[in-house]
Amino acid sequence: MTKFWGKIGFNRGATEGEPGILTPTIEEVQVAGNMRLEGARWRNHELGDSVTARHVLSIVAPEDSTIDFAEAAYICWQNQKWSIVAIKYLRPRVELTLGGLYNG
Repeated sequence: MTKFWGKIGFNRGATEGEPGILTPTIEEVQVAGNMRLEGARWRNHELGDSVTARHVLSIVAPEDSTIDFAEAAYICWQNQKWSIVAIKYLRPRVELTLGGLYNG
């Protein structure tokens, strides 16, 4: 396991900028935890290559936390935004599994 210090982006809903165009409202929260490196998977398809990281970020969520991890959209890791594909609650810890690069 490696130590992690970075940001998690939470999707707080969408706002309508131009008529008919919704843009997500993202709030980034600084967290610390442990990153378990599980390996990565590359795929080739007609739109280009893609990578999926199956790493797991484990953080301690305080009991009085008002953070709703179901709204977690991405994790900033290694200068990239990675989508969150799974959330596991193991109180007081929360485990977030990374997927591919975030495209939001």
